[in-house]
Amino acid sequence: MGHIQTDAEPAVTPTGLLAALTHIDTVGFHGIATALTGSEPRIDRNWAALIHNARIAVAVTTWPDELQAASDRFTAAAGQLIPALEERDTGGVVEPAKELHIAYHALSDAGWSYLASTAGVQGSEDHGHGAQHGSH
Repeated sequence: MGHIQTDAEPAVTPTGLLAALTHIDTVGFHGIATALTGSEPRIDRNWAALIHNARIAVAVTTWPDELQAASDRFTAAAGQLIPALEERDTGGVVEPAKELHIAYHALSDAGWSYLASTAGVQGSEDHGHGAQHGSH
């Protein structure tokens, strides 16, 4: 028999947050935004699926109250960009790509800060995903 959750709301778990943040940090949102908003926008056929999966990862994660707005912004922005990517609409991707890039950074930064605070770890405000700017 499976475990029955008696609480009305699922619990926030560091493991869940870690999994979602690690996943979204590997998508390469900066590179996607750069490619979509440059002078000659190009759409990679894999981006819609990558962003869809990132949206799922964020949507199924139970975020602490102080991160819920950033989570909602991310999932909404991803939901706006995916159809434009699927339609290969280079004109229609520009604003949603910019919004998703901003929403991604807001969620990732706040999420890693929350985990650091929970773990009692002090450190740099750059939480490591900045490397993707040059490499992804």
